[in-house]
Amino acid sequence: IIQSKTKTLTAIELLFDLHLIFQSVSTMSFSALSNEKLSAMAATAIAGIATGCLTFVSFVDTRSFLYHVEKKDTDLIRRHFPIWWPNGRDLMAPLLLIGAVANVTAYLQTDRLNFVITAGLLVSVGLYTKFVLGEDIEALRQCDASGVGETAQSFCNWHHPRLIMAATGFGLALVALAEL
Repeated sequence: IIQSKTKTLTAIELLFDLHLIFQSVSTMSFSALSNEKLSAMAATAIAGIATGCLTFVSFVDTRSFLYHVEKKDTDLIRRHFPIWWPNGRDLMAPLLLIGAVANVTAYLQTDRLNFVITAGLLVSVGLYTKFVLGEDIEALRQCDASGVGETAQSFCNWHHPRLIMAATGFGLALVALAEL
């Protein structure tokens, strides 16, 4: 039972209300949206998801890693990073690829150059990760005790340009979408 100031809902009433909400959403017509608009919306959404993921890493994960470096608790980083990195990579690599393809598709549908630029920026995030952060990533994955603090510091400091690239692309996609 869920209680509010005005009404107490039983589980059955709540399920019925949810059923009505889902029923009204499922009958919405997306046919009013053109293929170009749907393509642009999907491309923009994927760029936004990538930006959100990188925002979390910049403002939560890197700060957490740096806290442990500051407290000289590098054992935690040595144990955590080899698990954290593959999971992040397995999310971001396909997301960036799908985002780039979606943005190229949106460009082909709309002729808005911002979508091509966004695709390029999403690809750049992946390339930057491989070529700029790759050495730090491999060192942190090896769990070698020597230099963990300095390597984690370097990784965290050099992570932020990826967020700037993704956020710029997301902003450009939003502008292109708004212009449709």
